[in-house]
Amino acid sequence: MTDHLETLPVRVDRIEEKLDRLAASVDERFEQVDRRFEQVDRRFEQVDRRFEQVDKRFDEVDKRFDEVSEAFAEQRRYTEFAFERLHTIISTDIDRLRVATLNEFQLVHQKLDRLLAPRQRRSSKPR
Repeated sequence: MTDHLETLPVRVDRIEEKLDRLAASVDERFEQVDRRFEQVDRRFEQVDRRFEQVDKRFDEVDKRFDEVSEAFAEQRRYTEFAFERLHTIISTDIDRLRVATLNEFQLVHQKLDRLLAPRQRRSSKPR
């Protein structure tokens, strides 16, 4: 039993050394984990910056689509305006031509009536 008591301080010293090495090993491991987390944090910051860039690009694309949509709407308004104006002009011209044509037909009809009227009177006389 005295052997055990005599070797006790040596055994306690060995246990203390092992605990110190274990504590140092655990501390080193935690430092490695901390460094790894710092690397991961930097990567996440890079990813966040890239997503911000992508968001900006999407905003620019959305703006361009809005501009194109507005250009289409403006073109449609102009086309409708031009069509309405052309329709008015053509309708007016067709109405004018219709009236002029009817007047010309009436004149032709009247001339034919005058030319044919004496012949009809002659042909209606008994022979």
